[in-house]
Amino acid sequence: MNQPPDQQSGQPSRKSAGAGGRSADLEELLRAASSAIFRILPQPLSETFEFYSIRSHRLARLAIYLSASDPFTVNRRSQDIEDDSAFDYLVLVQLEGSAEIEQEKSRFLVNPDSLAIIPGGLPYRLSFLQTGKRLLLRIPLGVFHERVLGRQVRDFGAHVFSGAGLVQITIDLLKSLVVQAGNLSETEQYTVAEVTLDLIAAVVHAETDFEDSQHGSAQVARMSRILSYLEEHFADHDLTPARVAEANAVSTRHLHNLFQHSGLTVTRWIWERRLKAAREDLLNPALAELSITEIAYQRGFNDSAHFSRTFKTRFNISPSQLRKKIQQEALASPGVVMHD
Repeated sequence: MNQPPDQQSGQPSRKSAGAGGRSADLEELLRAASSAIFRILPQPLSETFEFYSIRSHRLARLAIYLSASDPFTVNRRSQDIEDDSAFDYLVLVQLEGSAEIEQEKSRFLVNPDSLAIIPGGLPYRLSFLQTGKRLLLRIPLGVFHERVLGRQVRDFGAHVFSGAGLVQITIDLLKSLVVQAGNLSETEQYTVAEVTLDLIAAVVHAETDFEDSQHGSAQVARMSRILSYLEEHFADHDLTPARVAEANAVSTRHLHNLFQHSGLTVTRWIWERRLKAAREDLLNPALAELSITEIAYQRGFNDSAHFSRTFKTRFNISPSQLRKKIQQEALASPGVVMHD
């Protein structure tokens, strides 16, 4: 399986193929493109294909790439998927030039003001129509379903999102990330990756049919009120779906139906919020004197051992490992005072 890379970079390559046919240089470029992210079959769109480059950085469990090239087509075939067993999702933002995506029976045009999401576990054809530059974010399949779609099982084929607001904010963040990713500490990578996933999830869910005229508006208002209540009470040890429903004058069944739209159960939302809050506390230097058990309890967890296991599953690092990394990074930074 092609794995997201460790931090690495590649210098741009500009090589030309002679008029008599493909040169060894051209073959080298195509070979580099064929396994840079997923296994693919690259095909030049012009007689001379002499420029291809890609740089990559790890971003916690994600990977971000900056690529530039002459026009060419990426063919992700069934046999490629069988060969590399990579089912991750790609987020594509064109920085220069346009691209066209074909997957199953759908076709989309991607311009610099749009954001595309492509499932790598389905065959697709991606054509970069002009010499240009683009960034790509690779999101593991499990992370995409957990953090973007929610745990709700459903198909999600290629999509293109455009417009002002959330889409543009997400594009601007990705543009900044592809430049600054190499300067982030491991702790900072996890923080930024979480923000990025939250924004992408917001973009995806904003495009769903969550609003149905007046009925939809009432549903949104009710959900907003419930989320406000949860934000205030998520750390309460006795918080349950039944208590949330009672406090907001809805039935427990209706509460669960409302949360179905977000792809999370009520219980999962509470656990997710508690874990994020605990992680923020662990990252906060002002709380360095608190023990992990104290932080866990303040955020609604009764069992510190269970908290540690759940935290590691969620963030791929244990609370003690995260705190140790923070301490090491602080010691390596001049002018930082550490608490004993």
